[in-house]
Amino acid sequence: MYEHLTTYEKALAKFGDKCALIAGLEISNKISPEEAYQQIKKEFKELKKLRKEEKKGWNDDYDLQSLL
Repeated sequence: MYEHLTTYEKALAKFGDKCALIAGLEISNKISPEEAYQQIKKEFKELKKLRKEEKKGWNDDYDLQSLL
């Protein structure tokens, strides 16, 4: 089912799972709302970085196609 996903799509799914876990910890008062926010912010920053790297690869692929 998940074999055909790109690296970014897999990371996006993992991001969703981590956010759900962090939200659960915050709801059950295991971590503070601020700590939950900071953790999600960190995860999002990593996801954004990965997307940027993968998107750069898309542009490289497009440039190669335009040369052919």
